[in-house]
Order: sequence, then C-alpha cells, then structure tokens
Amino acid sequence: MGKEASTKDKVLNILKKNANTYISGQEIADTLFITRAGIWKAIKSLREGGYTIESVTNKGYRLVSSFDSVNVDFIKESLGKKFPLKYFSYEEVPSTNDVAKELSGEKGDLLVLANSQSEGRGRKGRAFFSPKDTGLYLSLLIHPEIPFSKATYLTCIAAESMVLSIQDTLGIETSIKWVNDIFFEDKKIAGILTETFGSLEEEYPEYVVVGVGINIYPFGEDLPTDIKKRAGFLVKNGQPVDNLKNLLCINFVKHFYRFLSEIDKKTFLKGYREHSNLIGKYVKVLNGEKSSKKEYALVTGIDDECSLLVTYDDKKTVALRGKEVSVVKY
Repeated sequence: MGKEASTKDKVLNILKKNANTYISGQEIADTLFITRAGIWKAIKSLREGGYTIESVTNKGYRLVSSFDSVNVDFIKESLGKKFPLKYFSYEEVPSTNDVAKELSGEKGDLLVLANSQSEGRGRKGRAFFSPKDTGLYLSLLIHPEIPFSKATYLTCIAAESMVLSIQDTLGIETSIKWVNDIFFEDKKIAGILTETFGSLEEEYPEYVVVGVGINIYPFGEDLPTDIKKRAGFLVKNGQPVDNLKNLLCINFVKHFYRFLSEIDKKTFLKGYREHSNLIGKYVKVLNGEKSSKKEYALVTGIDDECSLLVTYDDKKTVALRGKEVSVVKY
C-alpha cells in the first residue's frame, strides 16, 4: 500500500535544498540517475500540484514559491538511520491509524502519513475533521516493551512531543488538555489517539499505534457549528509555510523516540505537567455521555501514572483515569 519516494519527491527535495538558486536539469538528472525527460515530467507534475518552478535556459530550475506538502523523502533523509522506520505516504486514507493496523505485519516500526482522512477519529470514536492540505495526519506503529496499563504514557509522550515540535518549528507556545488534546489560544488544534493491540495474557502489547492529527491551516469550507467553535489553527492567515508539515513531523518523531527511550525515567512528565492547561482550573467531571450525574472538582495536578488529580467539592481527592473533564467557565 505504501510507496517509495517518487521521482517527483526526489526532484522536489533537490529544489528545496537549493532554494532561491537555479540548478540545471542535467545536474538533477546526474544526481538521480534518470533522464532529462524524466526530470521534465517530474517538474510538470510538481507545477500541476501547485508549486511555482521557474525555468531559464542555461540556468535550470528554481523553486520560487512557498508550498507546504508532505515529502517522505525529505523526512526520511532528515531523520536518517538513527530512526529505522518504514515510511508510507498517501493522498487520502480513511484513517492513518487504520492503515497502520493493516500494515502491522511489516517488520519494525512504521510511520504513516496522509494529506487527508475521510474517517479520522479521536477518543470514544468521535470524528476528527481532516480535510486535505490543511493539516498533518500521522500514525506511528511501535513495539514498546511496556505493560498494557502504561499505554497512557504513550499518549502523554505524544502530546508533549507535539508541543515541543511546534515550539521548535514555529516558536509558538501551546498547551495540553489532559489527556490527549493540544490547544492554542483556547482552541483545540490537535488530538491524539493511542490504540494497543495484543493478547491480555501477554505482559506487553504486540504493538501500539499512536495517531496524531493537527490543524495547521484554516479549513477552506463551511464547517459544522460545533467544529467552528472549538477548532483552532497554527497558521491563522492561511499562507503556506514552506516545509512546515515536514519539519513538524521530523521534530515530533525525534522528541517521541527520545521520551520513549527514557520511558522508565518518565522524563516526559515534567514538561507534560508544565504544559497542562487544567492544573488550578475548576472542572466538570464527565461520567459518560449517557450519564446525567454532574460532579465538579478542582484540578490539583497530574500524578506519576499520568492520572489527573482532582479535589471534589466534598474535599475528596481522586486520581482520574479514563474520564473526561471540561473547564467550568464563569
């Protein structure tokens, strides 16, 4: 189902490395060991895909416009051999998590990327709106040696890794709403869905899929009212930032695997707590969509098991797991 880096991606990678300068078609052809005709075909395809590429006789080609799209070849080269991932890229999939599960027979860890999802989803089966060109949709399939009960760590690791990736790439400060949502200026910009697979009779899962969807650019279509109220975006003016998706992905993977390698030390927790937007807030604890019971509590912290610590109105302190909370607005 996946695809190796295409000639088009390889040509784009060379043009990006030589941004604002001309590079001859012959030089590109010699580098990639393909014909000039093959180069022209790739240039034509890139132009049809929205890239502005100048061509000048005796000078060559030059990429002159900023355009943000996933380039698996660029990501793979940037991450290098330190991250022995298998890469799979698609224009549209039902869900990157579902594709990762279909590819679970592959050896080693996988990175699945898509330009859009037709059936993106979050926790409890909720839909995650994933239109084309506007976001970064990815899933990592990994084989961590941790008990099933510690899977929540991976959600927190992913959240903290994405917050740091955004900070590294754009210099923007975002926050985390326990346990799996990322916020920017009081709007949700990203969600994480972690799914574990294997027999509960075994100590460790067979594999885990960590999916991340992040809104980068404003949606270019009419939205349902509930999404319009909640959804935020990293780049509000909608102008493409060259290589942004690729750099976000690269930085995310680097942070994620660093924290994963240190999971016994829980090095992710300090930052996860610092980036929490719930600590000190008064919240309503949701006891399931069908429950009419309303409980209110003050969030006092996040414990070492990634549970949310709350003190109810009756002064009882509880560590919440598997629950949802919403901030009470006065």
